[in-house]
Amino acid sequence: MAEGSFNKAFLLTMDDGKELIAKLPNPNAGYGHFTTASEVATMDHARNVIGVPVPRVYAWSSSVDNPVGAESVLELNCIGFGTRLPIVQKAAIIHKLVSYEALFASSDFPKYGSLYYAKDLRPTDNPEAFNVSLGQDTKLPEFAIGPTTDRNFFENGRAGATANQGPWSTVEAYNLAIAARELACLRKSSEFPDPQGFYNGPRQYQQSLETKMRTLRNYEKVAGYLKPADPILSKPVLWHTDLHWDIIFVDENDPKIITAIIDWQAVHVAPLFAQARHPTFLEFDGEIPDTFDAEAITLPDNFERLSETEQQTAKKLRNAQILWKLYEVELVRQCEDVERAIRFGRGLLGRIPSLAGNIFSDGELLVEDLLMSLQQEWNQVVDDPVANPCPLSLPAVIY
Repeated sequence: MAEGSFNKAFLLTMDDGKELIAKLPNPNAGYGHFTTASEVATMDHARNVIGVPVPRVYAWSSSVDNPVGAESVLELNCIGFGTRLPIVQKAAIIHKLVSYEALFASSDFPKYGSLYYAKDLRPTDNPEAFNVSLGQDTKLPEFAIGPTTDRNFFENGRAGATANQGPWSTVEAYNLAIAARELACLRKSSEFPDPQGFYNGPRQYQQSLETKMRTLRNYEKVAGYLKPADPILSKPVLWHTDLHWDIIFVDENDPKIITAIIDWQAVHVAPLFAQARHPTFLEFDGEIPDTFDAEAITLPDNFERLSETEQQTAKKLRNAQILWKLYEVELVRQCEDVERAIRFGRGLLGRIPSLAGNIFSDGELLVEDLLMSLQQEWNQVVDDPVANPCPLSLPAVIY
């Protein structure tokens, strides 16, 4: 069975015919104990508090001190997925998914980090406990926000580089933790992860520790300003940031009904503007239409003169564009705050902290360029620039 790169998965058939999935995390899944403990608490909260269809967890262990000798999660198996559904049914699924995202956006958490049962955290984890009331007849364990399980704090040589994994009370603290993580990685390792861009080619920019450190120090100077003016867009929210068709299960008799969403490992609590995005399954190669009118997205004028293969490609692109825009329309209808958060995340103030998390790898040039833009546009993008003058003094050309 498909298991992905972060877990070993086993299909178990019970005597009564019920099928369960046993998941054992691989070493690359995240920090021991925390990743599993947070995944289970997150699934419980999403299922029983927020009201999202999430598989029931029957048993779990975040310790290797057990007969299996490994951490594990035992959950109900889910059948079917929506990859091959027609566009009308996919549109209905998008409508429902946005309703779930509206619920996530309206939930209330005290800090940024990851969700746990309070009993699974130590005082040294700086937990922020909170209770959830679902009525007198429904009792849930006490939850808490603790250290983040965001894989950006673990992957690509970042594991163990920093102790500052949250939780964090403010956006500034959250933004500064990104810089602290990247700086700790630079101090720990003399080698950078494989570059993702055009670096190290003939006569191209060569990565250097000095440039990376300088960029991070400049980023730290403005970290407190990299947030929306409206605090609603910075509220701590739980968010599934990797929604693709293979993890969305639908009713076989009515594919418009979502029966389960899986893969909650490393799902964490972060600012809404850092979490909100188009679902992965909507991504496509091609132009994103400017219109909000899905009916205005049409086939090319020369469609009839195209070959059969080209016509199929054109239809596929049109359908992808329609679904992309339908998602945005549904956001405006059901949860405008999420749509606003996405727009902020694409803007200057939102892009800088997002890209700063790649400086250990190869993101310093992009961040430095954005910081120069911020310096030039400071009076337009920062509240009360007279009282808050720009702390940057970057030259017009750095490289």
